[in-house]
This record gives sequence, structure tokens and C-alpha cells, in this order.
Amino acid sequence: MNVFIVEDEYWALLELQTLLKKYESKHHMYYFENGEDALEALEEQPPDLVITDITMPGINGLELIEKVKSFDERTECILLTVHDTFEYAKRGIQLGVADYVLKPIKKDALYDTIDVRLKVIEERKREETEKQHWSINKLLFQSVEENNFDMESFDNQSFVLIYLLVSNWKATVSSSMSIEMKNMEDLIERDEICWFLSIDAQRKVLLISNPNQKYLMDFPLADIYQELYRFGQIHVCSLLKSADVSLNACFHEAEQLMDRHKLFGETTILDQHNLTSEKELQGLWSIVRIIENKIKENQFASIPRQINDLVELIEKEKILQKQLFQFLLDMYYAIIYKLQQSTSNVIKIVEGDRYFDQLESLETFDQLKNWLINLLNEIVKVTPHHDVAPKHLIPMIKTWIANFHSTNITFQQFADEHHVSVSYLSREFKEQTAMTFSEYLTDVRITKAKELFDKGMERTAEVGALVGYQDPKHFRTVFKKVTGMTPKDYKNIQKRGVIKFSKNHPLL
Repeated sequence: MNVFIVEDEYWALLELQTLLKKYESKHHMYYFENGEDALEALEEQPPDLVITDITMPGINGLELIEKVKSFDERTECILLTVHDTFEYAKRGIQLGVADYVLKPIKKDALYDTIDVRLKVIEERKREETEKQHWSINKLLFQSVEENNFDMESFDNQSFVLIYLLVSNWKATVSSSMSIEMKNMEDLIERDEICWFLSIDAQRKVLLISNPNQKYLMDFPLADIYQELYRFGQIHVCSLLKSADVSLNACFHEAEQLMDRHKLFGETTILDQHNLTSEKELQGLWSIVRIIENKIKENQFASIPRQINDLVELIEKEKILQKQLFQFLLDMYYAIIYKLQQSTSNVIKIVEGDRYFDQLESLETFDQLKNWLINLLNEIVKVTPHHDVAPKHLIPMIKTWIANFHSTNITFQQFADEHHVSVSYLSREFKEQTAMTFSEYLTDVRITKAKELFDKGMERTAEVGALVGYQDPKHFRTVFKKVTGMTPKDYKNIQKRGVIKFSKNHPLL
């Protein structure tokens, strides 16, 4: 489970981290120094339990809980407070606070309170799982009831069940993407009835009646697949459901086959006789060994090239997603183990689980490449290095700017974090990029701003803030200096579709 702990006092937060270590083996513990940071992490890692101080600058504990509850009212909340008063208790009850722990914190009281809440959450999740199974059954039979079929006899009939997974298990699916049932019906013979069921944003089920117990090859599956390809990356598993197998059992068989045999990054077509198998990964491990050595030898500049080679080989080999994700986890632990052997230091990425939780949201090999770059950058950051050559840090700086250009970052900040001379680093940066740090940062920000304008964002101040300029006037000045026109002129020309690019100037 995801547990958020929010405490603005440094020593109090440190004490909580020490006290709550016992929960780290079974739960993901996230610690925040203020409510704002906790809210930022809300969408990426929705919490099951929030433990927060009540009195904090900025967003206080009650305000934080109100926002958390508006995001997901099921979230359990515990307040840490010195206020044992009716007004606080009343307001907490109104917001749905489950319990209080009074300060100064007593260890046993804290453990008892948390254990009770975790047990409540566990029971709720168990009930939700059972309810989901029931809901799937209900969905599978909903259309049957609408057509006045008898459910029991319906379950004893033969069908073709086509299980669809859009992109990936946790991928963001556009609400505008709609698989039209009518298009499917046009591909199927008139004497065969079909149902289209949406389990959630990613999972869909197409049921086709099979009264004559045809084989899969007798159905126009190729035409159906061709129709589905219009919607992008779709993974398909087709099964014959015989009269003596329940719909629910057939659905779960299809889901298990998809989980075990789905490819990553490209469409998968599965049935009981057409299952993809695991691949030999020796070539991938050879590249991992090179990456290990590059990190140990502080040769960071070549790591992006090795990552590119690794992802290209993954794409070429058409590796099962399940096997790929296990390989990435094994790779992470192998690199950490080798580095610990060479440095005699314990190396651990803070919130490392968060990176692997993102995998089921990835859809493309470019996204996988960025994920690997970020993971290895984190490994490099927590690995002790001595006399790191600035030239090897330049790729890290470029990635850092790409990820954090919207915040108030400085070259001095990066130099301090990596214990190198800012003047030496500046010279190396300009030599490799032909730009100063400020020029490069500005170029990235304005490029991102143009992308946002191109996507239809209208408000100049909003776009400026999103790329790191809080002062709209300053943003307009910089934008004009870089592009030769104001944001307003750029938007007007872009709308008319007459922007021309020249070799000498990006916007002329």
C-alpha cells in the first residue's frame, strides 16, 4: 500500500522515518516536508493512507486531507496533533479523518493506530476485488438481460470471446478513443449476435455467439483485427468458449494469457494455439555489463548510447512484456550489487519502487528509453564517485534540464550536488553544446513553449509558467529575443498555418 507521511518539522519527520521503518518491507512509505509536495505526488502515487501533522505552513493538515478526500474519498487519514480540542475533532470528523495521534508521539499508540487503519484498507481492498469479479460477471451478462435471454442457459452456450487490451494495463487512454461496436457488427454474419463490453479504460471484451460451434479460423478475425488496428496499439486474445465452460472462467483465462504472453511496445495477437514465448537475453546482459563498467569508471557520457543500443535490441527481439519487466528488475539489482562490491557502500535509490510502478503505464520504446535514462541517472547520483570528469556529466545536465526546466534550476546547484567546479563545468558544457548553460536552458524552455502553443494553449502567462517563467512580461521578452516575434504573433501565424522555417532562423 502507499502511505504518505507529512510533517514540516525536520526532526519530527526524521523520528517518524525511524519509527515507521518496520512498515517498509510491506508498504511504500513516502515522506514529505509540506502539504504542497504531498499534493504534487497525489496523482502519480495515490495514497491508501495519509498521516499528516495538523499545523503546517502553507497547506495545513486539515486542508491537505480535504484535498486528498476530494481526489479519492476512500483514502484513510490520521492526524498528528497537539490539539485535543472539540473544534479540531469536529472538523476532522467532517472531513472523514479516521483517527488522531497526539504529540508527543508514543510509539505503541502510533503503531496501534496505523495497524488498525491498514487492516481496514486491506479489508476494503479485498471487498473491492470481490466486487470487481462480481462486476465483470454482471457486465458479461448485462446485454443478455437487456435482450431477455435466460442467464443460465446463456452461460451454457458457445461463444468466441475476444479480449482487448488498449496500449498497456495502466496506460493513459484518451477518452476520445471509441471502438465502435457497429463497425464490428458489420464484419460478422447476420445470424451471429455480438456484444461489446468495456471493463475499464484499457480492457474490453467482444463476445460473438457461436451456435454452430465453428472453429476460430471460420470467423472473420483478420477483418476484426484490421478494424482494431485503426485505434493504435491494441493487444488481442481470442478464445473459443465451449458450452461447458463459464463466461467468467473464459474471461479470466484470456486475461491470464494476455498477462503472460503480451509483447511490449507493439500489437500482440494471441489465441490458444498462437502464444508468444520467452527469448534468450544473453545479448541484453552483454550491454548491461558495459553499462556497469561505464558507471564504475565514471564514463557517463557514453551511457545514453548504451541505453539506445539496449532498447534497439529489446525492440528487435520482440520480448514478452512480463519477461522484459523481470529483466529490467534483475538488471537494476545486478548493477546495484556490482557497484556496492566496487565501492563498499550501500547503494539504494530513494523511492526506487516508484520507477518500477511506472512500467505498466509505458506504451512505446521511446518511453522505455526515457525510463531507463532516468533510472540510471538516479543510480549514478547515489553512487559514490571520486574525481568525476566534468565532460562525463554533460549528458546528465541535459537530461536534468529536460526534466526540470520548468523549475528554478541553476548551474551552481548541479555543480554543488556533483561536487565539481562550476567554472570547469561551464567550459566543458559550452565546448560540447556550443551554448552556455543559460542559453541552453532558454532554448529548451522556448522550444517547449512553442510546443504548448502548437497544441492549442492560448494563455501566454500560463504557458510561460509551465516552462519556468513566472513573470509573463519577462517570458514575452525572452520569447521574442529567441524567435524574433512575440507569443501573440507566433500564435496568430501558427493559427493561419503559415509559419516557415529557415536554416538561419527557426521562425522566419
